[in-house]
Amino acid sequence: MRPSPPQSWHGAPPLPQAQPDHLLPKVSIHVPAYNEPPAMMIDTLNALAALDYPDFEVVVIDNNTKDPGIWQPVLAHCEHLGERFRFFHVDPLSGFKAGALNFAMRNTADDAAIIAVIDSDYRVERNWLRELVPLFNDDKMAIVQGPQDYRDGDENAFKAMCQAEYRGFFHIGMVTRNERNAIIQHGTMTMMRRSALEEVGGWGEWCITEDAELGLRIFEHGYKAFYVPKSYGRGLIPDTFLDFKKQR
Repeated sequence: MRPSPPQSWHGAPPLPQAQPDHLLPKVSIHVPAYNEPPAMMIDTLNALAALDYPDFEVVVIDNNTKDPGIWQPVLAHCEHLGERFRFFHVDPLSGFKAGALNFAMRNTADDAAIIAVIDSDYRVERNWLRELVPLFNDDKMAIVQGPQDYRDGDENAFKAMCQAEYRGFFHIGMVTRNERNAIIQHGTMTMMRRSALEEVGGWGEWCITEDAELGLRIFEHGYKAFYVPKSYGRGLIPDTFLDFKKQR
């Protein structure tokens, strides 16, 4: 039986007004990586370093990459960026991406109240945290989610078609789900209340779609989620159909 449509569309309410720095909670940004090109990751880290936000840390967790020539340049760049950036290389580490994110949780600063996650190819906008973190002023808000978006959709016809397919989900499906507090959490450009994440037991290492599964458990505990249909970060589309198929 289909759920009935809402009687009226609420639309996305305006974002909260900007808050003074002393009222903004600390955010821990987690960046999981496995065998990723170091130049791409350094670009990601440079964008994070430029965030306009008073109190944040970045936890990079590289799991199971065998070649030191891949992960050591990223370690060196984190050291160059300063104490806000912490890098961990763990091999072996079980649980795939969820295992890496649970490791990052265990190594999060004690005073961080919000945990954010981005993929290792994402270049975030400077205002990402400053504009969206105030949504957590609602005590029941546990997830604030932005869309996946991409910066290389104009490279060729294949990538243009991939980006068009993505947009159908993020600019139609997620918008309608937001009307019913029923969005699908996905594992990049997402922020979570740390206490809620810990309450539900963290990321599910048994599940290949650990992001959506986590979102369902958070909903089951009575929390709310919010989807902002505005891009605050852009990544890279897979280069081939085979890579796209593996991702999907």
